[in-house]
Amino acid sequence: MTDQHNIAKLLQPQSIAIVGASPKEGTPRHSLVKNLLKHGYTGRVYPVSPTNPEIEGLKAYTCVGDIPEVVDVALIITPAATVAGIIVECGVKGIENAVVFSAGFEEVEGGEINAQRLAEAAKKYNVRVIGPNCNGLWSVKHKTIMSFSGAALRIEKINHAPIAVLSQSGALSGAISNALNNSGLGLSYIVSVGNETCTDVINIAGDIIEQDDVKVVALYLEGLEAANRILPIAERARQRGIQIVALKTGRSAVGQEATASHTGKIASSHVVYADVFAQAGIIEVNSIAEMIAAVEVLAYLPNPRVGSDDKRGVSVLSVSGGAGALLADHSSEMDLTLAEFGADTMQTLDGILPDFARKSNPIDLTGQVNSVPTLLEDSCRAVVADPRSEALIIQFASTVKRHVDANEAVFKELAKDMPIFLSIIGEAISQEQRKSFMEAGVLVCADPHATISALSLLYRRRHAESMPALPNRAPAAARSMPDTWETTMQFCQDSGITPAPWAVMKAGDSAAEACAHLNFPLVVKVLPSESDHKTELGLVKLRVQSFDDVDTHATEFRQKLNKADAGILIQEMVSGGIEIVMSCLRNTDFGPVISIGTGGVAIELYRDVTHLSLPVTEEQVLTAVKKLKLWTLLEGFRGAPRADIEALVAAAVKFGDNFLAAGEVQEFEMNPIIVRPAGEGLCTVDALVN
Repeated sequence: MTDQHNIAKLLQPQSIAIVGASPKEGTPRHSLVKNLLKHGYTGRVYPVSPTNPEIEGLKAYTCVGDIPEVVDVALIITPAATVAGIIVECGVKGIENAVVFSAGFEEVEGGEINAQRLAEAAKKYNVRVIGPNCNGLWSVKHKTIMSFSGAALRIEKINHAPIAVLSQSGALSGAISNALNNSGLGLSYIVSVGNETCTDVINIAGDIIEQDDVKVVALYLEGLEAANRILPIAERARQRGIQIVALKTGRSAVGQEATASHTGKIASSHVVYADVFAQAGIIEVNSIAEMIAAVEVLAYLPNPRVGSDDKRGVSVLSVSGGAGALLADHSSEMDLTLAEFGADTMQTLDGILPDFARKSNPIDLTGQVNSVPTLLEDSCRAVVADPRSEALIIQFASTVKRHVDANEAVFKELAKDMPIFLSIIGEAISQEQRKSFMEAGVLVCADPHATISALSLLYRRRHAESMPALPNRAPAAARSMPDTWETTMQFCQDSGITPAPWAVMKAGDSAAEACAHLNFPLVVKVLPSESDHKTELGLVKLRVQSFDDVDTHATEFRQKLNKADAGILIQEMVSGGIEIVMSCLRNTDFGPVISIGTGGVAIELYRDVTHLSLPVTEEQVLTAVKKLKLWTLLEGFRGAPRADIEALVAAAVKFGDNFLAAGEVQEFEMNPIIVRPAGEGLCTVDALVN
């Protein structure tokens, strides 16, 4: 993270130079000046233009060196070939921050030289550069709109809210800001990072989470480099009570192609992003609409209260029985449980509700809510008083406005104890009343599905806040790359994964001699170094019962490979247990990752795999594996014994540490590993190293 004095100059500048400013209406060079002045910036503005003595009533200067003070930020919007030289001028002047709007860098053919010169100048003169090819920064509380954005020009008043938007798309950063402002929310910061030639979105995130007017950081991402840097930033954000939300593009082949053509990046596997975001406690969303809905609830509502026992959960009061059933359905779909009210609560509800009302959760208030003035308030208070209640949803049907207005003070009072959701179908309340509710911890939602979606975000945040600290242990001693089957198996053994007893038959060996120490039945196959797809090519034989058959299969395999000296691997056949895959891969956007999942020949069919950025802790591994279908098998499915989950978790941690220590290894896969019953450990029967 950057020195906070430096970042304060960038986000709350007292003086700004606009290099390339123009008096021509409608141009980005002019809009930079207009946005600063329109939205009430109170600092000093210095246009720099060699051909215009004055712009918007401000004296213009011919070059950076002529500015009468060392400004906090230089905004640069000049031809790409001139930018590196201007950065040098800034460095000589002592200017620490620059935002480069100019295009013509990595995003165009031949622009790499401009990018290289820019990066070299910024590094040499210690100038922090945002961009190039970006849409700039908004610092709303300080009325500093450093952008040519048409969105900012069209907005008469930008609302301040504890929401920061960091985007790898300039156009979408403006669209998101417009949507947040038009909804009555607002925001605190927008940073469009452009090409990230010198400063990337992760660098900026590390600074933004230190700002006091931020509770949610929304990331729009196309691709990241050294993305594992985001894990400690997310941990620091949790410590400060800040939630990070991410929308990642490039989930489809077409999406990846579009991303590459736009930013010069090729998005890596989205599933890795999704899993590592979960590891980091980052909430991922799937659309801009979801992002806007998410930042709203996460910026203003508290976490669900922690109920008193395992019968805790969400409480629902509904004016419509059908809508209450929908809420229950959506809760189940999103893995939210409904609270089971205690005896005292049920007795209280008996005295409030008519005999024909449903009093268990979800409660049907019946039509008497319209004729008994205190029925809704009394029911709400009874449910909130139940120690098992963690959040309250009130589902309205008709006559919404009357009930909402009559109980507004009650809802706001109850929100001091837990988040309150008002689910409204078909009617709308004013934007002002909605915002007033939201600031009190009451969220108004459009329908049952939107309500449960919003509530699920609070549960996800509560879970993220309880996540363990990142691993902080000394790295394992450096080790060399395994280059034989023997050294590969030793690597597995060192990771707590026992190899199946084995022998390698070389050309000229007889099975009776090479395999004398092995017990039948045997498995005969070619070494992984000879073929990646042994099963598909018919290079594996199971349940071999004699040395003669071993010799026959060895000859057959060598003929298929057309390689007379191919090594043939003989192993004792391992039966029982659960097949898993465990692999490590070095060159991903997140650096080294470990993958764990359902193994065997159907791994590509089921794709029941989770991914974690290395290094990992046992708790991280356990949390990730519990999300897989594999977990049902590991716990003991249909009377099967529970698998040795403890050995699996410990082995994953050791294997990851050993992989990190073997810097030459790019990929190490064990498939399948057999997880034996509890207390019996793990056994691997195959491994591939690259």
